[in-house]
Amino acid sequence: MRRVIILVLGCSFAFFAFHVANAELQSTGSIFNNFFGGLKWQPDALNSESEVIGNYQVVITTNPLNPKVNETTHIEFKVYNYNQGTYGDKSNYAETAVNHFTMGVRVFYNDGLVEEFLPQLHKGNTWSTDYVFHRSGNHVLKVDLYDMDKNNQVVTYIFNVPVDTIFGPIFQYILIGATVALAGTLMWVKFIMMKKKTS
Repeated sequence: MRRVIILVLGCSFAFFAFHVANAELQSTGSIFNNFFGGLKWQPDALNSESEVIGNYQVVITTNPLNPKVNETTHIEFKVYNYNQGTYGDKSNYAETAVNHFTMGVRVFYNDGLVEEFLPQLHKGNTWSTDYVFHRSGNHVLKVDLYDMDKNNQVVTYIFNVPVDTIFGPIFQYILIGATVALAGTLMWVKFIMMKKKTS
């Protein structure tokens, strides 16, 4: 019975790990795109960030999950009215999409400005653009939100976007290697036990 439980746990872990690896690698055109029928699951928490300043929340998402150097990255910004409710804390709040906003974006690399999107008025609560990062490493996006503050001051939200860093591929390969090692170990243990039984 114990062997069955171990085997089921091992298979579950292997399925989960390959599931995550597929989500990480689905934009790279690898063989994992077709694994388990081409799973399309992608955890939003890994490719999105949000920040609340005052009564507004800005959410940024990137596609692909891990932007690559000299490849087009689709960046989407969303703006929400963030009302903290009667208790004034995050345990009781309501998000409402704004119907328009004015936003500008500045892209920094090693504290140097490399690109600037001038402020523009956008209808609805979403604005997206395609962008190409030309250097590997962390990029800082300073998102300026205009005309939302009571005093009409600019409110700046700061997001980090790692581009083609070494940690992404290493994490994926470690996860896959650990899964293969665990599955192999479980199979070997089962094989040894079956061999001992027949002896």
